[in-house]
Amino acid sequence: MPPNAVTSTTKTEVGTRNKIIAAALNVFARDGIPRATTRIIAEEAGVNEVTLFRHFTNKDGLLQAVFDNVMNTPAYESLDTDKAWVGTLHDVLRNFGLSFYQMLERDEAFIRTLIGEARRLPEQHRKIVMEAIKPLRNRFLQVLQKAQETGEVRKDVNLFAAMDMFTNMLMGGMLKNTVEFQRDYAPRQYVNTCVDIFMAGIAPPQQQRPRR
Repeated sequence: MPPNAVTSTTKTEVGTRNKIIAAALNVFARDGIPRATTRIIAEEAGVNEVTLFRHFTNKDGLLQAVFDNVMNTPAYESLDTDKAWVGTLHDVLRNFGLSFYQMLERDEAFIRTLIGEARRLPEQHRKIVMEAIKPLRNRFLQVLQKAQETGEVRKDVNLFAAMDMFTNMLMGGMLKNTVEFQRDYAPRQYVNTCVDIFMAGIAPPQQQRPRR
């Protein structure tokens, strides 16, 4: 087979795979993960199930590919470098907050479905979700641990609770700002406010001034 024919075939296969992933993302967001079947996803993608299974062994493999696609964004890639986690705690939190917000906003419909169905997801699907976000959580946790060691964060702060609180603030703001409610601030302003309030909550108390 000529080299150009191999290249053409490879591009076609990649195109088909990406089309299936995009269709799965739409169907998962629209119908929910438990109700989304490989047949419906194949129809959405304009392929047959045989083609779908040639690229993905099963629905779990397809769900994993969807999460990989959700993470494959400039916002996430900016957090997947050491440079993103260097600087003052305030700067790192602001950079993380803006990138995390943008990542959630891009696939808002899928995120909404995932939150709504979290309690009903089978154990294997919950594991896929947790594994997908684990690297980012670990990097964030390491930043907080280092800040706690250097005295920037109070020793009594539960870092896991603090990490969840910060990301949940960002997620809640994104969910509110992407519906047709009146918006009194821009996303960047919201993220900056979250950072300021979070920093104030985890910082050690100031030295008390002696009474005169």
